[in-house]
Amino acid sequence: MEASEILSAFVDGEAVEVGELAAVLAAPGARETLIDFLRLRTAVADDTQPSREFVQRMRRRLAGGGFERTAPRLLRLAAALVLTTLATVGAYDLVCGARPPRPDEPPKATRVIRFQPGLDWKPVEGRR
Repeated sequence: MEASEILSAFVDGEAVEVGELAAVLAAPGARETLIDFLRLRTAVADDTQPSREFVQRMRRRLAGGGFERTAPRLLRLAAALVLTTLATVGAYDLVCGARPPRPDEPPKATRVIRFQPGLDWKPVEGRR
């Protein structure tokens, strides 16, 4: 095995021959390599146990405590009531909404626009 592989196996807790390990540790730069492996292992160490506070909070939530359990129900009920009210108002407006009466005659003119030939418009040549 290569020197770095032997040191990596040693840091990972694997079985390593004592003679090989002693020879590798006697080589120049072995100390620095071993320290680098240990720093890397510490940096990527995985804490598999959650904190005590986290566990207690999760147990309370999963046990179905008072507010945590009733709040979502109240919010869903309120949302359902709002949607039902909006649907009822919309249906009422469609059925009985205020519609302007349809007139039997066109609306009265409020102003008259007059055009004078030659001043506001000119005849086009070739057209009648």
